[in-house]
Amino acid sequence: MYRKLFVALTAFAVLFSLSSCCFFAGNNEPSSENIVETTENTVAYVPSETFPLTETTAVSSSENTTGDPVTEAPVTEAPTTEAAAEDVSLWSTEKIVEFYKNAAVSTGTGVKSVQSIGLNDISVNNGQLGGVFSFVTPILSSFLSQSTTETDGITGSFTKLSPEDVSSVRAYAVSGGVAVEITLKEQSGNAGADISDSHVAHGISVVEDLPSIMSQLNEKGLPIDISMEKTVITYENPVIKAVISDDGKIVNGTWSCTVEISLSDYKFAGSKVDSTKVVLSNTITVNGGFSS
Repeated sequence: MYRKLFVALTAFAVLFSLSSCCFFAGNNEPSSENIVETTENTVAYVPSETFPLTETTAVSSSENTTGDPVTEAPVTEAPTTEAAAEDVSLWSTEKIVEFYKNAAVSTGTGVKSVQSIGLNDISVNNGQLGGVFSFVTPILSSFLSQSTTETDGITGSFTKLSPEDVSSVRAYAVSGGVAVEITLKEQSGNAGADISDSHVAHGISVVEDLPSIMSQLNEKGLPIDISMEKTVITYENPVIKAVISDDGKIVNGTWSCTVEISLSDYKFAGSKVDSTKVVLSNTITVNGGFSS
């Protein structure tokens, strides 16, 4: 490569020296045969002897002193941006359910669930005899407010939760983790039936011992004598809302549903009652409730 450069430089030097001799030497004028007219008032000198144009190649800084080229390893550019974070809002129902279950298991007994039940409404014989039961409301409300319970761990039989229990789901990123909202399928059944293995029970604690509750109400001054076979419990709008931290544990959450207890053909204080409907709010919170 150096030889090529030397030949090229030599050629350019000779051409330059010839041009200098032709245009700047005092008595050595160019012969007429070497003058070519290019424009009306301009001439150019063409030497009678030409020199071949030799290819030149730029010298690379990677060449060593011996003249042999140095092979350089290919340069791989480092990525300028980090990989985009996963869009949790695109998660499937299956992935959200599994994510929540794993978090509930991982949380273990590290949190306490606080359950409270409130009285939303009470109606006797479709409201026709509501006045007769006017004293029931304060007694029942007082009883429910005192029945707040606290347990270790997450509510419900969550290890059994499956996509078949779910009517809708949602997940979205929040500071320090992911928020999930799971709406379970509503259910209704006889109070005497085992509902421990049901849609709502897999995500939220349910009323499993209604006779015990009625017995406690009797002790509080509500002489209700019901038949479990004629009592229907309906769970409406069962929803789970929880924030799961980056380390896979439930930070806070709210589990809620409306419980409607329908009593028919029972006795109250010895008198026959055709129907009564009691609507309760069932709320369970961890660390003060859901907050994203």
